[in-house]
This record gives sequence, C-alpha cells and structure tokens, in this order.
Amino acid sequence: MKKTFERYTVCPENVSKEMQRSDFWCEKMTDPDDEWLSEDEIDAFNGSVISRAEAAGHTAYANKLENFPSRLEFDEVRAMINDSFPEYFMKTPLLNNEGEDVPSGIRGDIVDNATAILNQDMALKFGIVTRRTHLRALPTDFISCDEFIDNDRLQLTSVSLGTPFAVLARSRDTSWLFVQTPGYRGWLKTSDSAVTESRHSVQNFYRSSDFLLATGSRVEIEPDPFELNSSGLFLQMGDRLPLEDPEESENLHAQGPFGCFTVKVPVRERLGSLGFRKGLVRMSEDVRIGNMTLTGREIVNQAFKMLGERYGWGGLFNRRDCSRFVQDIFASFGLVLPRDAWAQETLGSKDRIRFEGDLEERKVQLRSLKPGNPLYMPGHTLIYLGQDKGRFFAIHDGAGYKDSKGKKISVHGVFVMDLSVRTMNSDKSYLEQLTSALKIDKG
Repeated sequence: MKKTFERYTVCPENVSKEMQRSDFWCEKMTDPDDEWLSEDEIDAFNGSVISRAEAAGHTAYANKLENFPSRLEFDEVRAMINDSFPEYFMKTPLLNNEGEDVPSGIRGDIVDNATAILNQDMALKFGIVTRRTHLRALPTDFISCDEFIDNDRLQLTSVSLGTPFAVLARSRDTSWLFVQTPGYRGWLKTSDSAVTESRHSVQNFYRSSDFLLATGSRVEIEPDPFELNSSGLFLQMGDRLPLEDPEESENLHAQGPFGCFTVKVPVRERLGSLGFRKGLVRMSEDVRIGNMTLTGREIVNQAFKMLGERYGWGGLFNRRDCSRFVQDIFASFGLVLPRDAWAQETLGSKDRIRFEGDLEERKVQLRSLKPGNPLYMPGHTLIYLGQDKGRFFAIHDGAGYKDSKGKKISVHGVFVMDLSVRTMNSDKSYLEQLTSALKIDKG
C-alpha cells in the first residue's frame, strides 16, 4: 500500500510525504492545544482591526455594517464608484469566457452602466447574498487579463451565501448592485442577492448567537426540488448560518430534518425582496455549532483540509487565493481578518514580527514565531508550519516555485513548501522576501 501511495503522489522540493499531514507539524509544536485568544479577546481583536481601518482610511476593507449611515450623499456615492474604477480597464485586453476578444466599443457601455446612476434619493437599503457569487470591480462578467484568463483583474473576491451588505447604487441596467460588505466594496449580481429596507432583519440574521459553522473546506446545503433556486448552494470554511428549530415537512416527497442540522437560509423573493426559508445540512458534513477554539493545532488542521485544492484568483472556480485561504482558516474561530494580503498585513494585528537583515537574522526572527501564525510578503500570505532539520516550512495557496535547477514549477494550489526555495518569478527565496508576520497568539 505504501509503495502504491508514493507512486501516485508527488511532493514539492525538500518536502517529504510525512510533511503533507497536519499531525506531523502538530507533534513538533510546544503546547499545541493552548488557547491563543478567548472569545472576548477575539471580539477585541476584531474591533481593533476595524479601528485601524478607520484610522487609515481603509473602511472599504474592514467595517461594521451596524454603524453604516442610513443615507449617503449622491456625490459621495459617485466618488466611491469613481475611486473603484480600475485604471487598467481601458488598456488591458477584454475577453469573454471563451477567451475571445470583446469589441472595444463594449468598454464604454460597461463604464456607462457603472457610472450613469441617477441623482436619486440615496437612502440606503441593506441585503444578504443568497448564493455564493462574485464581487467585481465593474458590472460585467467579461474578463480583463494580461495573459492568462484565470487571473481576471476585474475579479475582486467571492462573497459567500449569507454575507450582509449595504446597497450603495444600482447599475443603469439594474442587473448589478454596487455594495459595501463588511470586508469589501464592489459590484455583485442583483440576481444573487435579496434586499430589504429593514437593517434590523439583516442584523438579526448575521448576529445570531446560535449558528452552524462550516469547518470543512466546502459544505453543501441539501437541495430541495420544491424550493426555487435551492440547488448548488454551499458554504465554505468559516461561513455560518443561523440554526433553526427542525420541522417535519407535510410534503411526503420533501426531505425531513432527520440526520441533518436545520439552518436559516436567505432567499430572493418576488421583486428581489429578502425572505428566509429553512434548509438542511447533513450532520455528516464537516460542521459544528459555534466557533472552534483558537489553538495552534486547530489552525494547522484547518489549513490541511484544503491541501491540494486549486488556486482561484479572487475566489474564481469556487476556490480561494492566498489571502482567502488565510482568512477562511481564522474565520473558523470567529476571528475576522481583512480580505487582501496587504490589508491583512497592514490592519491585522498590532503585534507582529518585521523581517529584516540577512538569511541568518531572518531565521532567528522566524524561530520566535509560533506555528499557525500568518506570514506576509509583497502580494502574498502563508501559514507558518515550523521547522524540520534546520529548514523552515509553510503551507499556502500559491502559484509555485523555482527548483534548485532554476526550473519554474507550477502548482497553483494549496501546498507545503520549504521557505528556502525561490519564488516562481524571482531568484530570491520566500524567506528572503518575507516582510512581516502577525503574532495572532499575542492578540
């Protein structure tokens, strides 16, 4: 069996088969089950992230929707739309989903669709995402990329089922909403959301103290053929839905709640208004009631649940990129990190290590960090795993690396790596390019 296993699996350079298991790293930890932060300390941590975002003028990347104003001036909304307009859009190739060039005249239509908002009453409505969808830099599905279509620069992030938002504006054709979520601002499809004038109903939904947490990489909500748009709904790690009291269905062909958790699912009702229904999640799924306890062991265990998953820029392909990988891991514990790597590094924690000096100095700095904390370099983030035989390792969702012979090795997925190997597009190692690490265990 062992020979068969080794034949059909492959490891990155300097990584052994054993290193691709979470328990290998947990056994090396000192006090792996010590609680890093209590519930109250996690709440304080989350509040400090928002405070730093407010102080730095980055509330688009971390905010509390409860404190969002009830109305905005028209010029303020227009400024937000203009500020979010990507400068590269008019210069970068624009493609359809088949990779074919789009006529240049369409660019103007897309821009007009985003900017030709009416001078209307800007009293805000609020809403909830009704299925996992994309948050875009402009209201279009067309792809803007320099070379590879899997790096769509118009893709800001994915937003999960159950994500709350404030509606800032609608596109001219009403097919898109310009929204502010708790961690990002951009355009999402109207059809993947439901809107209400009641901020209170949205707050009650995401503030629920009794919730089901997705602790697996991906958790499916059982389809119901008697409910419209109920197929293909899922949560990803760190997502949560309020729990509901189970009820047996009077429809003899409907699924009963037996062997399942019953959750409250937001739905898009007639004319796009917000409603709710009961949904079922199998008890056999990787879920739990309430947040996990934040420990080094559990952080690493969560990371390894995604080992081998394909990289998804901005959440494309129902997958993750590097910062969403880290964000989802910590969301499992109720800890809210910003979405992008730069925002996590800048706003994530007041306690951090600054990497500087030569390799030996950097190794000393890295030794002072507990495994499970996130590492940062320009445009990228990783989870530190620890050291083995003098080498330092991390797990991350990345493009790949350059091997000892100088060959570029494409991974584009979640993998364990030796930090001494070179990055895919440079002659410097990951260790040489590290800029900082958050010490989340210090709060």
